[in-house]
Amino acid sequence: MWCKATMFFFLALVSFGLASETHINAEPAHSTKTNNAQWLETQPVLRFAINHFPPYSILSEGKPPAGINVIAMKLIAERLNMRLKFVECPFARCIVLLEMGAVDVFIGLTYSDARAEFLHFIEPSVADGSVQTFYARKGSETSINSFADLNGQIIGLTRFSLYFPEFDDATSFTKVPANSHLQLINLLLNERIDAFIGSEQRLNYLLQEQGLTDTILQQNYTVRDDRKVYLALSKRSEHSGLEESFSKALRLIKSKGVFETPYTANHSE
Repeated sequence: MWCKATMFFFLALVSFGLASETHINAEPAHSTKTNNAQWLETQPVLRFAINHFPPYSILSEGKPPAGINVIAMKLIAERLNMRLKFVECPFARCIVLLEMGAVDVFIGLTYSDARAEFLHFIEPSVADGSVQTFYARKGSETSINSFADLNGQIIGLTRFSLYFPEFDDATSFTKVPANSHLQLINLLLNERIDAFIGSEQRLNYLLQEQGLTDTILQQNYTVRDDRKVYLALSKRSEHSGLEESFSKALRLIKSKGVFETPYTANHSE
C-alpha cells in the first residue's frame, strides 16, 4: 500500500530532488503577440509529468520534448483549452509528484488498486499492454530462457513499475529498483545487477539510441502483459473533477490514430 502524501512529500524532497519544468504553449490560430500573451494569462495550466521513454516520450538536451505521448497531450490540452507545462522527471519521481498533486497527468500507467487511491485512470486506455522481457550483459553467465532462470538472480527494475503478476509477486530473486531506464543500464554495465526487465519495444528503441545493442542483449524469455495502459489524472490535481472532459478529449484523439503513429528518432515536429 502506498504511503500517504506527507511521506511522499518527504521522499520527493530528500530522495528525488526537484523536477525540471518545460513550458509548451498551444497557441490559438492567427493570434498576434499581444493577443497571445493575453490568451496565455487566462488559460489554466496542465502539468504533464514526462520521463524519457522513447518512442513515446523523448527528452533530448536543447530540444523540446517529443514523441507520441507529447503529441497526444498537446492535442488534449488544446481540446481542453489549457496551457501545457511539461515537468521532466524520472519515472519514480513522476509517480511521487502525481500522488502529491505537484503534477496533473501522466501517460503510460497500468491500473492497480494502490495507484487508484491517488489517480483517476481515464478511459479509454491508450494501449492494451506490452511485451515484457529481460536484458543482460553480453559475455555474462546470465541466460534467461524461462521464469525459473530468474531464481537467485539480481534483477533491476524501474521503481514503482508493474510488469506482470508472477514477476511482481515473486520473492525467489533479488529486485533492485532504479529511478530510470538509463540508471538500470548503468547498473548492468557496472555489474551491480545480473539483468533488468522492461518493455521490449521501448527498451530496444532506447538501447539502439544509446548504441548498446551489441553490449546489452535481450534474453529469450518474454511475457505478454495484457494489463491496459492509461492516461492517469492525479486526484490532488485542480483538474481532478474533469474526468469526463479528459475522457472525451482522449477518445477523440485516439480515434484519429495518434497512439498508433509510427515514431522514429529522426522524426521532427
